[in-house]
Amino acid sequence: MNAEFLEALEEMAKDEGLDREDLYEIVKHGLKAGYIEQFGAVPGLEIEIDRASGDIHIIINGQRRELSYRDFGRVATRKAEETIRNEILRKRREKILARYQPKVGQLLTGTVHRFHGADVWLKLSDTEALLPEEERIPGERYREGAALTAVLIRVERTSGDPRLILSRAAKEFVQRLLEREVPEIQQGLLRIEAIAREPGVRTKVAIRSLTADLDPVGTCVGSGGGRVKEITRALSGEKIDIIRWSPDVRDLIKNCLEPAKVLQIELNEQTKEARVIVPHDELSLAIGKGGQNVRLTAKLTSYKIDVLSPEESQSSPQA
Repeated sequence: MNAEFLEALEEMAKDEGLDREDLYEIVKHGLKAGYIEQFGAVPGLEIEIDRASGDIHIIINGQRRELSYRDFGRVATRKAEETIRNEILRKRREKILARYQPKVGQLLTGTVHRFHGADVWLKLSDTEALLPEEERIPGERYREGAALTAVLIRVERTSGDPRLILSRAAKEFVQRLLEREVPEIQQGLLRIEAIAREPGVRTKVAIRSLTADLDPVGTCVGSGGGRVKEITRALSGEKIDIIRWSPDVRDLIKNCLEPAKVLQIELNEQTKEARVIVPHDELSLAIGKGGQNVRLTAKLTSYKIDVLSPEESQSSPQA
């Protein structure tokens, strides 16, 4: 019986992801609760479990004797088991919180485990994580058992296990992918200054070089575009524009609208508005499909941007 008891504890610790010593303490707590339920509270009551033999002893005021589940009636046995079960759940939740709260903002990879409406649940090594509908990349489809990477955006306390909330739509997801694929960012040679994103469509990332001899755009794009291709693949085809950062808003706007040629930029710094003049035949290139290029440039620079041809600019003077 003692050997079986020890084996059961070892298996339980493995299944619940608990340390053996934590589990022994939990079982001692449960046995103590069962004893009190059976015999009443006793001063100086302690429980010992021999890690080698599995023998259980009860100590009351220094007096030590063996204890067995057979000493308990049905009610006391149920009390001990409920206490052990509740303590295991409590300890497990504490461990999940302690493990994942420091990982908020980091990438996590799991396997698609189940679906609840449009929400997706991922199986991690020791718990589940939720990818809600609003944090999915629009148009993505997932299959059960497939590996999926997302950024952990928050950990919520619940009445059960902590809820881990993931996102593939957040700007932080693109940032973490860039940091993973471009070691120069982790090394402090490059810095991500701003990100503007329309999930599933396009993202613009402004990168600053912190050393004069390092090209931020070429470094992030990689040889033959290899680095940016890996990020695009991780984003299910979403396009990534790497932009050279400049503290000068005019230069930053020009960089964002490339390859369109910018002829002139008129800024109103008080209203955060910019009139950008481009050649007539490059209007559509500068504006982008459905106005996407201008929208992302506006998000990146925090300026409302109006792109005009020279002819339109003359007929619509700045207020």
